[in-house]
Amino acid sequence: MLSATARDYLQTIYNITVEGDAVVGARLAETFDVSPASVTEMLHRLARDGYLTVDRATGTALTDRGIAEAEASLRRHRLAERFLCEVLGLDWITAHEEAHALEHALTPTIEAHLVAVLGHPTTCPHGNPIPGSAPRTRDFLREQGALRLSLAPVGVPLRVVCISEVVEDETALLRYVGAVGLRPRSPLVVTGRDPAQSACTVEVQGQQAILHSALAAKIWVAVQDGSGHPARQRGGTEATAHAAADTDQQGRADALRPVHHHARMRQAS
Repeated sequence: MLSATARDYLQTIYNITVEGDAVVGARLAETFDVSPASVTEMLHRLARDGYLTVDRATGTALTDRGIAEAEASLRRHRLAERFLCEVLGLDWITAHEEAHALEHALTPTIEAHLVAVLGHPTTCPHGNPIPGSAPRTRDFLREQGALRLSLAPVGVPLRVVCISEVVEDETALLRYVGAVGLRPRSPLVVTGRDPAQSACTVEVQGQQAILHSALAAKIWVAVQDGSGHPARQRGGTEATAHAAADTDQQGRADALRPVHHHARMRQAS
């Protein structure tokens, strides 16, 4: 039986892959606040059990079994977030943190009842798709025509699609983007860029906010069409995601001060 830590690894690898980035051991070590040796040990364990493959040339990739397990775990986590926000009235930061514990306690019966009570939601409070409810979860960003805010055009009406879950300190990210009004479906416009400071200025709900490029890379947006809905684009998301990888890594420490809520996973079971 998979440990909670192993499931968290599968979820993170899944999310990194969906966003179009390569799964790098150093990034996993930073995310989980563990040593590279601990990451290597976990990856080898998951590979041994058939959940992923590790190849020096192609990198780490989930197998069909690993994808199924990651999607099942993410489904429970995102449903738990919706329940905690909508039924219990928790804010989206507390809901995200508490969902880490609640997701492991959800049985199939409870899960089915949650879906019904919540009205069959397709996304979590942060805009990410719920596997099994949203169609083609792995193609969600591509079908939304989504790109990272750090690469969005200046002066073009945009709408927030979702907030990335691939981040060292999700609490700090959610607190900041929530404070400036960058929530799913929120309209915004990039009003300027400052390459020297690796930052961009956005207008949200009539207010100006300055975002470091590394933080902006964690926010997925889509260009709105004339009706105010995101304009669907084809084929551009993967290239955008890969191009944003360098932006994401550059100055990451300046954008957020890691608190590492994943420190609870130091001990691989």
